[in-house]
Amino acid sequence: MGLLIIRLIIFLNGQASETTNHHIALTMLNHYYDVHNLSIGEVAKLCDVSKSTISKFARTLGFDDYLDLKDNASFIENRFNNPLNYISNIITSMEKEGYDQYFDAILKDVSYFKENIDISTIDRIAKAIHKYKKVVALGTIFSESAAQDFQLKLAYSGKFITTFQNDLTQDEFLRNATEETLIIVFTNSGNYLTKQQIRTGTPKKNSFSQTKAKVIVLSSNPEVLNFPFVSEAVIFPHQTNYQTHTIMFQIITDMIIARYRYLSNYSL
Repeated sequence: MGLLIIRLIIFLNGQASETTNHHIALTMLNHYYDVHNLSIGEVAKLCDVSKSTISKFARTLGFDDYLDLKDNASFIENRFNNPLNYISNIITSMEKEGYDQYFDAILKDVSYFKENIDISTIDRIAKAIHKYKKVVALGTIFSESAAQDFQLKLAYSGKFITTFQNDLTQDEFLRNATEETLIIVFTNSGNYLTKQQIRTGTPKKNSFSQTKAKVIVLSSNPEVLNFPFVSEAVIFPHQTNYQTHTIMFQIITDMIIARYRYLSNYSL
């Protein structure tokens, strides 16, 4: 999934439907496969606004200008040849093999995690969430969905945390975070910690190595434990080629919250 489509969706979700920017974002999404071939004048005509309005909108999304926006508009499925890609790994496999193997993969991953989880790690994370007043959950695409889900789940237990969908806002927050901040990171592959995954060419990410915050990671990749900025991690190695992290994240966060509620009752 390309950077533009992600930023458009995130932006659209936070806009009132009667605004000009909502109209532009929705129009671009409805004509997404054409945008990379259209000039700024053609897009302005399509949206029934001026070229200057399109230029301003591009900057609002975090692009340098319309040409930068256009460069990020081309949608090529699995453009970076990522074997963990959602369509390639999950949907295409279902289409070829049916549903049984996907269900089996989920059961294997859940069973393995159940047999190997270190509850003390879950306890330490729950204690950290209780201790820190400022807690932030981060991820990208489906992992960010898990971060939002975690935010809502914790709210049910009276703990209010923050998350940011926008990639630029995430990076800025990481650079400015202090030692008084706890960051819970959702990243299946672990690449979110070191790479700008949704940007062309997946350039190196330095924001985690620069942050002063305490970083806890939920990942299927045990290598994240070797990163010097990672304080704690829950690892759930996949037992098949299916990437079941969207389900595993739900199980792990439920366990963390259950322990948080239990430990909180004893005034940590």
